[in-house]
Amino acid sequence: MKFIRRCLALGLASITGFGVLALSPIAAQAAVDPLHDGLSEATAAASCWEIKQNDPRSENGTYWLQTATMDAPRQFFCDQSTDGGGWVLIGRGREGWETWSQGKGDESKLATRSRTPGDFEVIQASHETVNGLLGGTKVSDLADGVMVQRAWNYRGTAYQTVRMQFPKMSDFIWPFKSAHPVNVKFNREWWVNGGIVWSGFGTNTGWGYVNLTASPQNKYTMGWGYGPLASSWYDTSSSTSFFHRNGSIINPYAEVYVRPELRSTDSSFRAIGDGGTAAETQKASVSEYASPTAWGVTGNLNGSIQEGNIQVQAFEQVGSTMYVGGNFTGVQKGKNGSAITSNGLAAFDATTGVWTGQTFDFNNQVKDLVELPSGKLLAVGDFTKVNGETHVGTVLIDPATGAIDPSWDLQVRNGNGGRVSVKSAKVIDGRIYLAGAFTHLSGNGVSSVYARNAGRLDLNGTPDRSWNPEINGTVVDIDVDEADTYLYAAGFFTRIHDRVAENAARVETSAGATLDQSWSFRHSYLIGKYQQAVTVGNGRAYFGGSQHSLFGYNTSDMTRTSGSITMQNGGDLQATTRSATGVVYGSCHCSDFTFQDAYHYLALGNTWTRADEIQWVGGWDEATGRQLGWTPYRLSSLRSTGAWALEMADDGALWAGGDFNYSYTSKTAGQWSGGFVRMPARNATAPAVPANLRASDGNSQQVTLKWSSVPGADSYQILRDDRTIATTTSTSVTVPLGGNNRFFVRAVASDGLAGASTHAYVVDSNGKPDQSDDATLLVDSDATWAYHWSTDAVASDWAQTSFDDSSWSRGTAPIGYGATGLGTVLKPGAAKTRPVTTYARTTFTVADPSAIGGVNVAVTADDGAVVYVNGTEVVRQRMSEGAVDGSTYASASVSTASARADRQLVFVPASSLVAGTNTLAVETHLNYRSTASMSVDGTVKVVAKGAEPTPEPQPEPEPQPQPQPDEPIVPDPDKPLEVLDVSGVNFGEFLPTGMYWNYWNSKDNPGADWNSTGDLSKWKHGASPLGWGDRDAGTPFDLAPSDRAITNYFARDVNLGTISADFELTLTVRADDGAVIYVNGTEVKRVNMPEGKIDANTRASSNVSISAAKKNTVTIVVPRDVLKDGVNRIAVEEHANYTGATSVTFDLKASLLR
Repeated sequence: MKFIRRCLALGLASITGFGVLALSPIAAQAAVDPLHDGLSEATAAASCWEIKQNDPRSENGTYWLQTATMDAPRQFFCDQSTDGGGWVLIGRGREGWETWSQGKGDESKLATRSRTPGDFEVIQASHETVNGLLGGTKVSDLADGVMVQRAWNYRGTAYQTVRMQFPKMSDFIWPFKSAHPVNVKFNREWWVNGGIVWSGFGTNTGWGYVNLTASPQNKYTMGWGYGPLASSWYDTSSSTSFFHRNGSIINPYAEVYVRPELRSTDSSFRAIGDGGTAAETQKASVSEYASPTAWGVTGNLNGSIQEGNIQVQAFEQVGSTMYVGGNFTGVQKGKNGSAITSNGLAAFDATTGVWTGQTFDFNNQVKDLVELPSGKLLAVGDFTKVNGETHVGTVLIDPATGAIDPSWDLQVRNGNGGRVSVKSAKVIDGRIYLAGAFTHLSGNGVSSVYARNAGRLDLNGTPDRSWNPEINGTVVDIDVDEADTYLYAAGFFTRIHDRVAENAARVETSAGATLDQSWSFRHSYLIGKYQQAVTVGNGRAYFGGSQHSLFGYNTSDMTRTSGSITMQNGGDLQATTRSATGVVYGSCHCSDFTFQDAYHYLALGNTWTRADEIQWVGGWDEATGRQLGWTPYRLSSLRSTGAWALEMADDGALWAGGDFNYSYTSKTAGQWSGGFVRMPARNATAPAVPANLRASDGNSQQVTLKWSSVPGADSYQILRDDRTIATTTSTSVTVPLGGNNRFFVRAVASDGLAGASTHAYVVDSNGKPDQSDDATLLVDSDATWAYHWSTDAVASDWAQTSFDDSSWSRGTAPIGYGATGLGTVLKPGAAKTRPVTTYARTTFTVADPSAIGGVNVAVTADDGAVVYVNGTEVVRQRMSEGAVDGSTYASASVSTASARADRQLVFVPASSLVAGTNTLAVETHLNYRSTASMSVDGTVKVVAKGAEPTPEPQPEPEPQPQPQPDEPIVPDPDKPLEVLDVSGVNFGEFLPTGMYWNYWNSKDNPGADWNSTGDLSKWKHGASPLGWGDRDAGTPFDLAPSDRAITNYFARDVNLGTISADFELTLTVRADDGAVIYVNGTEVKRVNMPEGKIDANTRASSNVSISAAKKNTVTIVVPRDVLKDGVNRIAVEEHANYTGATSVTFDLKASLLR
């Protein structure tokens, strides 16, 4: 009777057979295609379906799979018994399924299936994993759809099969709560139209129903639930029941499968060319995981929790500090830390997120922050007092001191009687734009300038009476295009200059602020039309707001090019920003899905083409407006209000602010967050190509491959013919032969970014190289060394070949501690007991030195090293000159990765070698005893005769002594200024005041390439300081006022020698009145200059007295990637603030550290 009652409850649904326990594949059964049978990593199959097709006897179990879109083989569970088999398991569990792009739980657990209560914990593969398994197949093209097997009784002894087709789904996503249309099929019945996912679907509302929503009905606990009328008289609450009731819904234990029909012979597997594979390109988006950040903000300044009163609403980076503004009362370290009062504004290190110690006192919230060209910080918002002084809506702060700049006297008034609220500020081309809720601006002697909800100032805060767009409602956000042609506004307004402009518009920046009437914003819904965010750049404009929309436009003609709507738990877009990598980030109070090519709220219609998870912040391609599928992983918002501020830091990190209270730094590790999170930039540099690939121990079955280690590599992938067959963390691996035996090796970083591979390395059917291995490698990076790691002194002849090292320890290189990839790991113990110096020796054989040109020696200096060949020193790195012993410290500290990347190559001529055994000896010195890492390794390679490097030119005998910095060489005035050679300088100042500079003080154009490669032979030169108005000038410019140029140019070429990984170049520059500083044609800093394009007629943003210019010099640490080995050009253009300026002077000091 129980069976009959169950069948009656099914409606159109029916029952399948009992479940089958997981079994291991029977390896003894012969597969049709042994090269891709799925039984090993090297013989991975393209799909479970391929395994079943090739071997119909294959059983349920764990197999290796590798598709053309997967980087490497992985193990998965294949169901080879249900409906013909060929299904791969991508998720399993009872209640608690999620939409997370990164999946849920430990994916490796999906390689087995036991169907016990131990499987109730939900495990979901990531979208990336599933799409990799699909191998380019669209979900909509899966004839059998997505299969779910869900428990049919509380004991889990029978399963119902549910298949779902998703006709609009291309890339796989977990479909819970989505608007995806779905067709459904129960067991062996027919397909029926199930409507859309978020409505629930099936053939009845009982056992023939699928509930993938989150609602009060299931207590917001998702699973592959049965319908609301499904009921069970058995256990639905215990920890061992395969049924679990959440609210009125039974969530059964369920398994999810897909069946892509892929073969290893498909054309998608393309043979790798002899040149190998190219390096992978990093994703343009930031990481989905937050950077570890201990500090945050706390409290509520104005007491309101309504929209527009969130904790963090503004960011701005000034130098190395990120200023955070909003509606908070203090900062704190950690969830349980003590609050430190700082009302409305706080300062954090832009790289680490650590609080800087500065505190502020605003009486109401800060809405926006912007850095002026002077380096001052302009804060705008709802406040009326700052640090006890009256400042309504705006205040200027000196970041160096945190003090209010008294020169800023702007007064903002609202003639409508309402509260003044300055919500947005933008600085471009020497002008400041303000927007919000106000009517009049006064300052710098100019009073009552009518600026209805938007106005413009000069950099000193003087209102511009010629520009007033007369906007009839509050403006929430503004942006200005790069050409300073249009201002784009978003807000609650409906008219501009009494002409229709509903919620989004653009006005000309020229006098009159003319509205562009050729374009009108099209809303996503009939009510709630306000817009809250706008971002403009690279020919695109993005407006975000209500209802739930982000629309993209081509700025040339304002045609709409893209649209996205957030639903079901969607929300209005609240902030946008753009990155240098071409991503537009948008934030909202939304936590379900964003739909691409959707333009209408509520009634999405059929135009949308893609649904992506969004958790408060999403990413879009700036050029096209296409969704990138990026969102933070499980970011928690206290009141589900999402992000209200977004900012790209100088290091490429995305700062997102709102009321965030928890974030994840990895899939398994989380942290308290105080209002904001930092999403770091991804590593953009792929690992280098592994060197010295070679074979050993080959036979007819397998071959052992070896290669040299790559700095920064977390693992290595070995490819054969057209795919990856093995992954290892070592620098050698034994792999089976197969196919054409064309092998490649590539390094992979810890974030999965793969570098370019080696060229093809071919072995024959006996595992022997087709061509003989490179016999030039005499010492490999994993060679065996004798080493002395002790505080005991060594004999004076320890580096000689004749020295007896039999009492020393021996180990495989690299030898050391505190680093990855070590062949011999030492245990350092307490710092005070560690040896400062480690001595190591290895030998190599040269049969006939006269037959070769010599050898190249490369050694890792970690921290410093002195290298000997046959007892003669050949090179030292990060070591001072003169005698060294066991107590001598290295001159600088470096990480092991940096030391490996900075190995200096030295050529040792054949005359220094002997026939037979030669000795390479290295003494490695620490910079300090408690250093985190130390390593020893090296290589020796033959240099063929005739391929010797050109000898370095010998110094002239009895060179003239170099002058002291305060006694510069006086160059010949009739000859061009020579390159300054500092390649031998290891640290210290090399360009002091008084050094000579090329200069161009003519009104003629110096040429577009003056700061990079331009010819300076026609320029004048003189000692610094240079210019007019400075009585201490080394080279005064004696020019009539009418002949003085607005812009004067200065340049000096310097030979910096080899740029190591630790090289630092620091410039200290005088800016009088303004300056733009370049190195090798790349701008590295501008001081007191407007944003945008600079030319000879561009004036400095403000006048600077000579005394202020001397006092307030600017220090710049030049980014290493701007520098190059050899000659570098340091160039500066100094700009006057006005014609006839009383002083324009230049001086620059430079120092370096290797």
